[in-house]
Amino acid sequence: MSAKNILVLTLLVCFGLSVSCDRSKWTSSDENKYDSLFLGIYLGMDKQAFYDHCWELNKQKLVTHGPKNQEVEYILADVLDQPVMMRFYPSFYNDKIVDMPVLYSYQAWAPWNKQYSSDSLLVKMLDVYKKWYGADFKTLQHEKMGTIYYKIDGKRRINLFIRDDQFIQAVFTDLKLDHDRKEKENENEEPAS
Repeated sequence: MSAKNILVLTLLVCFGLSVSCDRSKWTSSDENKYDSLFLGIYLGMDKQAFYDHCWELNKQKLVTHGPKNQEVEYILADVLDQPVMMRFYPSFYNDKIVDMPVLYSYQAWAPWNKQYSSDSLLVKMLDVYKKWYGADFKTLQHEKMGTIYYKIDGKRRINLFIRDDQFIQAVFTDLKLDHDRKEKENENEEPAS
């Protein structure tokens, strides 16, 4: 498992333990109300539909592959004062998108370009997220991660935080699918003897 995946998994587990969610809020009217992510991608999207959709976006020259062909890359050219690189690739449960980790970095980032560091990008992307997903983000202080901005709407949870000097990370989670995944994992655990 890569360091990136371990970081995301650790965050999801810690955050899941820190913020409780009332499963009764997931009524049938909320099932698809808050599943939208970006670029026509949504939580619960079928794996093959995701691949087909990204293929179409690629043919339209809207996205390309990221480093090592392990993620989708999209350039946010007109969102901030400088172009921002966005990389994403979901995790699936039962062939449906359950988590969508997203990395953001200024294209002009370099260790000597302090104005393009992740701390300044987080402030600007948080404003963008408030416009896209609603203004009511809350904060959680995490011992290792620092400040995490989060928002829960229906079954969709959004976490936004600084990953390192270059990147900020968002993680979108389908709380219903995540709950089902954790229940299945608990069922598969053997009792200690």
